[in-house]
Amino acid sequence: MTITCGEFLAVSGRTAEAPFGPESARLSFPGGVVWATGEPRAGTGIALSLGPRDHAKGPLAPGDLAGRLRSGDGLGDIAAPYAAVLVDGDTVTAATDHLGLRHIYGVRGVGWAAISTSARLLARIAGAPLDLRALGAYRLIGHHLGVATPYEGVTKLPAAHRWRLTGGRLHEEPYPVPGFEPAADPVRNTARVLRDDVERGLDEHPDAVLQLSGGLDSRVLLAAVPPDRRRGLRALTLSSAESRDHTVATRLAEAYGLRRDVIDLGGLAALDPAEAYDLVHSAALRSGGLGSPIAFAVLDWAEARAPGEPRINGFGGETARAFYYPAQRQHHRPTPALVDRLARWRVFTLEPADPAMFDPEYAAETEAATLATLRDVFAAYDTDWLTATDEFYVRERAHRWVGATLTGACLRYVTLSPLLHPEFLAAARSLAPEDKRGSRFNARVLMELDPELARIPLDTGIRPDTLPSRGPLRSSYDFARRASRKVGQRVRNSGNPGVGVPTVTELLVRHWRDNPDLLEPVAATGLVREQWLAEMLSGARRPGEATAAFLAILEIAARPDRSA
Repeated sequence: MTITCGEFLAVSGRTAEAPFGPESARLSFPGGVVWATGEPRAGTGIALSLGPRDHAKGPLAPGDLAGRLRSGDGLGDIAAPYAAVLVDGDTVTAATDHLGLRHIYGVRGVGWAAISTSARLLARIAGAPLDLRALGAYRLIGHHLGVATPYEGVTKLPAAHRWRLTGGRLHEEPYPVPGFEPAADPVRNTARVLRDDVERGLDEHPDAVLQLSGGLDSRVLLAAVPPDRRRGLRALTLSSAESRDHTVATRLAEAYGLRRDVIDLGGLAALDPAEAYDLVHSAALRSGGLGSPIAFAVLDWAEARAPGEPRINGFGGETARAFYYPAQRQHHRPTPALVDRLARWRVFTLEPADPAMFDPEYAAETEAATLATLRDVFAAYDTDWLTATDEFYVRERAHRWVGATLTGACLRYVTLSPLLHPEFLAAARSLAPEDKRGSRFNARVLMELDPELARIPLDTGIRPDTLPSRGPLRSSYDFARRASRKVGQRVRNSGNPGVGVPTVTELLVRHWRDNPDLLEPVAATGLVREQWLAEMLSGARRPGEATAAFLAILEIAARPDRSA
């Protein structure tokens, strides 16, 4: 038997009061206590995501999850994203998936320790202050690095690791992850892996919904659906009616007989400022400041209108699409100069939090510290430069940015993510950089799965079957064109699922201006310059999404008691 819990806290070596309200259940173990929303039972695997499944065998059999948590064997075979815990005697064991996408957090005190689904809750229990260095990196990159959180001493469970909480101490250990030998024909083998995984997911969940956009990754997944199972398959598109995403997804749905739901994010414009604020505030509380609460608010709004059936999604496709290659040349090893250039051009977001909002010394110190951290991260990759950028995508951007999104999704619906399959990732890591540049590998896999689908243009206007023949200069041009279009979409407030972000940002700022007392906790941190805050509230400054998201994170993180 497997029990699913949405929120979880285990404390060893000290007492703890009920953190989740009257609906939470309490389970004592020697030296500690567990609180959870659900019905935690000793000796039973407690899933912190819906529908844990083994890539090779399907849904986990009763008792299987508990056995894997006890031994550590087989944890690497469970599909990402997942996290799970086991209360066994005087020990609580927690594990996350092989990529660390389902976030779970821990903290160590003097003679006590705790683990939880909420970093913010652990910070409240420990009285942990804000981690100014981690926040400095977040304001530049848009996600945290490594295992950092916004709170000092509160860390994330690393990928492919488990924690053992016992006797007031928290022990960390890796678990084995299956390895795969490079296939003689990686394109054909990957197509087989994806086809098998998608078919198995449809067998397990005949009501599954395909997340369908105008891009390459969802196209690959549609191609992996057997032709005789496409007609009548339910699909979902988050878009605006006039976007290219919508146009291409409509063409695919009509061509293959898909039953499609379209959620028009333009409907967010009908919200009033107070409603937008409530959405963002709730998202910030739920995520604990581990991702953009504005982007999460848009998703929350959309998900309230979306079907709750299991979802086949394209998360993970970028691990094989040479995300950081455009305008990059190959080098024997990463160097500080290469890292700094990549950071300022690609790793730091197109729109970081406004540096003018911070004391100049803090802004300069945190940028220097973040660059130093990135140099250390890249130096640890014992590989060539382009492959190092791929590793950074998997270990950092996917780990923390994609992971923060999936952490919120995996309790709303069963997530089926074939492109996170460890064999897909192993194939991507085994390829030479030139075989991945310009999405060549994913395009070849699509062509192997369904040549007809590969001939239909993407939302960019590019036909996938032309990608393998495009050279580096053409690929860089295509990237620049796509980047320019995405920036334009932000400015015009139209064109892709990001359409809702500028709308919610504007409404959120209007609510703050009408209720300036809400930002008093932010002012009390000393992180944001009083003059800048006054100018923003007066309308003299218009913050973008990253800046407003940072303020929303500070608003919930800086409350003295960190209450709602």
